[in-house]
Amino acid sequence: MQLKKICLILLGAGLFAFGLNYLVMPNHLYEGGVTGINLIIYYLFGIQPWVMNIVINIPLFILGWRILGHRTLIYSLIGTFAVTLWLILFEKLPLQVNLEGDLLIVSMLSGIFVGVGLGIIFKAGGTTGGADILARIGHRYSQFSIGKIILAIDLLVLTLTVLVSQNLRTVLYTLLMVTIASRVIDFISDGGYGSKGVMIISEKSEELATAIDAEIERGITFIKAQGFYSRRDIHMVYSVIYKSQLQEMKDLIHRIDPHAFITILDAHEVLGEGFTLDSNKNPIPKD
Repeated sequence: MQLKKICLILLGAGLFAFGLNYLVMPNHLYEGGVTGINLIIYYLFGIQPWVMNIVINIPLFILGWRILGHRTLIYSLIGTFAVTLWLILFEKLPLQVNLEGDLLIVSMLSGIFVGVGLGIIFKAGGTTGGADILARIGHRYSQFSIGKIILAIDLLVLTLTVLVSQNLRTVLYTLLMVTIASRVIDFISDGGYGSKGVMIISEKSEELATAIDAEIERGITFIKAQGFYSRRDIHMVYSVIYKSQLQEMKDLIHRIDPHAFITILDAHEVLGEGFTLDSNKNPIPKD
């Protein structure tokens, strides 16, 4: 485990928690995923989000640890507990961010703080748990992609938001905040592109392909290639991954073959199985 990554996750968690505690919560805005559920419970029953963050995430981590393995979840575990500790700290530090009820500015600032915080966490290879763990488990036992499951969870939470708040104005400002946060996350974590194509030239292509399939759960293609000087035939490994999996992919490659040659491509649009098609459906009709 690298100290630099842990420090980045702690920094990102602090920025995320700051935006949540001093901007989102005082102005009754919402969020997606498990954080959105925590906020709904806070507005309804007054239970602090850091309490529910532990109550909801600990069972998910235990389940994910057993199903997905510890290597996949270790940085997510750090991110989740870092957010919890920052929320506890900020709760005891009264700070008034006086924006005179201007929800437009609040939404924009909230989106920036939340987006920068999560973007740094993703860049370091961590997450804040919750929906990410559920999506990984759901993907393993169903035909749905990780992106589709996360989207479904967010839509469910936002639907609950509409029912709980019954205030279209608040919901619309929340959507503005989430949109800004999403763009900031993309910009910080991978320069603004949602997916990445990774091409790997290595003497350990078989071992890399097996590890990518088992640990990152993305499709792999072998491309026949030949070295210009050596004239040796090799299998180049090609895989398209989600933005949040890029650091995990780099770490996996470095662990298996530190001398591997890696090219990372910006995938502006990805269509097909695993992204826009269900994995058990054949897009080509059979006679």
